[in-house]
Amino acid sequence: MKLPTGFLNKMKEQLGDEYSLFVQSYERTRAAGVRANQLKISAAKLKELLPYLEEPVPWCRDGFYYNEEAVRPAKHPYYYSGLYYIQEPSAMLPAELLQVQPGSRVLDLCAAPGGKSIQLAARLGTEGLLVANDLHPQRAKVLLKNIERYGVVNAIVLNESPERLAQAFAGFFDKVLVDAPCSGEGMFRKEPEMANGWSQDEVAKYSEWQAAILDVVPLLLKPGGEIVYSTCTFSKEENEQQIQGFIEKYPEIKLLEMCRLWPHKVKGEGHFAAKLKQSGNRNLHGSRETLRVSSKPFSKDTLSKTAEQELDRCSQQVWGNPKKWRNWLPEGGTLVERSGHILWESNALPKLQGLKVLRSGWLLGTVEKGRFHPSSAYALGLPKEAALEAVQRCELSARDEQEKYTAIRYLRGETLQLEGKKWNKGWHLVTIDGYPLGWAKGAGNWLKNEFPPGWRWEDGEKR
Repeated sequence: MKLPTGFLNKMKEQLGDEYSLFVQSYERTRAAGVRANQLKISAAKLKELLPYLEEPVPWCRDGFYYNEEAVRPAKHPYYYSGLYYIQEPSAMLPAELLQVQPGSRVLDLCAAPGGKSIQLAARLGTEGLLVANDLHPQRAKVLLKNIERYGVVNAIVLNESPERLAQAFAGFFDKVLVDAPCSGEGMFRKEPEMANGWSQDEVAKYSEWQAAILDVVPLLLKPGGEIVYSTCTFSKEENEQQIQGFIEKYPEIKLLEMCRLWPHKVKGEGHFAAKLKQSGNRNLHGSRETLRVSSKPFSKDTLSKTAEQELDRCSQQVWGNPKKWRNWLPEGGTLVERSGHILWESNALPKLQGLKVLRSGWLLGTVEKGRFHPSSAYALGLPKEAALEAVQRCELSARDEQEKYTAIRYLRGETLQLEGKKWNKGWHLVTIDGYPLGWAKGAGNWLKNEFPPGWRWEDGEKR
């Protein structure tokens, strides 16, 4: 591939004797990766289900390499059940470096499309709170879709500027990931068109933007909170110099470690990550006008009688028990009803007035004209135990080619008819080898498809 002359000259100066090896790396086939979604499946179990997975990614306990010329992981029902995320191997580093623990309050500040958010959510499990944010409205919608498709239940999805978040969430977070917008030099092999727009002016523009984003991060952290700053670029201005300027401006922020992944040294594209810790207790918030959030006290469910009756009715159909649906709700949360939307919200959720909120919790479904309609986010967020205990379900297996094709037809949005099978009226959970895919409604010989149009199998998808 043809790389910009200015970029090459800069890399030659930066790398010295390693420059020729760096250039040669662009002639190699790029590495491709898949990461197990630990909310649903262990890395070992995923390796068992997908024998084509190769050696583990060294810096990510859940990641594997695969040969993208030989297989297409996105063309499988397991992908649609959220068992794994297709991710460039080097991009798995930053979320792993943050070392999130269950119970933490975590912010992914520049989160779209959501791969790192899902990785962070897997470390939280159902304990704690993840705030996933992106400034751009369309990218935030993609982020929401991925959060829901991968079964994340204890997340808030926002479409806000860093400055607004700094006002609203002063001193709130234990951990903050800043996967900053950058000049993308490390992605030229993966996305050659990015090289065409490269210039030193672009580097300077992104460097200024990154500094502005970092400037608000200390306001978001609790004392002792930690930050991981990352980019997919090689530029020192956006990496080491950016970090140096940050810690000089905020002496209470200490650098813990800093690392680079180079394409001529690892199986992956270029990536930079730095981990930092706020070690001081200096009051960073006193002089600002704030939209200060406060922890929401535990409150009883706010469901209407109609909504609760409808959830019971759905539960009776799916699990044979009107109250069984409550078994699948995580602890430490509250059920709320807003404009017909039924959500489970974490009790760690603050008040969000004045913010652009795309989702404030796990969307169980909607009540329309007095009838409950379960959401796909509800199905994908259910534990496997809930799927296995469903008495009304369409169980398919990817190990059987005919059933696998039936699952694909379901994912395309087709009505299903299975030979010799009759379906009771009401809601049925559709599963693949025990993992939820979505909902369908029984109608005698037919299963009416309830898989949402925006989530459907795309035959033209090449990944």
